[in-house]
Amino acid sequence: MTPSPLARLLQQAVERQLGKDEKIAVAFSGGLDSSTIAAVAKEKTDAALITLNAGSARSPDLEVAQKVAAELNLPLHVVELAPERITADFDACFKIMEGSATELELMVAAMALAREARRLSLDVMLMGSGAEETFVGYHKYYQARDKGMDLQKILDEEFRTLPQRDLARTRAVCKEFGVEPRFPFMDKELFEAVRAVPMAQKLDDGVAKKPLLRKLAAELGVPEMAVARPKKALQYGSGLHKEMEKLVKMGQIPKLESRVPEWMK
Repeated sequence: MTPSPLARLLQQAVERQLGKDEKIAVAFSGGLDSSTIAAVAKEKTDAALITLNAGSARSPDLEVAQKVAAELNLPLHVVELAPERITADFDACFKIMEGSATELELMVAAMALAREARRLSLDVMLMGSGAEETFVGYHKYYQARDKGMDLQKILDEEFRTLPQRDLARTRAVCKEFGVEPRFPFMDKELFEAVRAVPMAQKLDDGVAKKPLLRKLAAELGVPEMAVARPKKALQYGSGLHKEMEKLVKMGQIPKLESRVPEWMK
């Protein structure tokens, strides 16, 4: 199958993040976003995949990541996050930048990924941030649509401010380990091209989500298991959210408020 012009734009967005002679890591869950990045990156450079597994059980991400990594024929490195490590990383992240429960969960995840990238002597880590804003991936966006809100206006603002929000936190954490995070889905040319696609083509029944990205990923040879996998946020798929909730109940880390965007209040 010859990739469509939009699929080629997505391919180019990833390739633009691959510097010459750089050692590349991909923050990997086996889901749609990270598998798309990995499938494109492997054609241009050696890439190592890093996935998280929090707690003693095998997380949903780990189960799928191992299978998808094998299909991609890429090495997978698993970071096991024990409660003591999560507690220490939470404290370190909170000192870097305070925030909501969701923001600290994402920072703890980024810290674990960056630490492993540094251990592997990898300079750059590709991450899937921006995919939800570009391809309409969050449940809250479907809620906005159902309430009759201007969904495109919301997506524009979310994309515009993401570098000052979650991406700033990720960069601050990765800087501690000398690793540079890069975000292919934050490519402005890609965002504008996807923005021009009718909203109806970017929405489904709200279960799997991101139907347009799934179509493009299939065109780029992403394994079917990843293309079909429903959206599962990193902190949930890795088991990190569940483990941090346990630590809150044990009094090991403080209970923080959930993050609510201004437009949802």
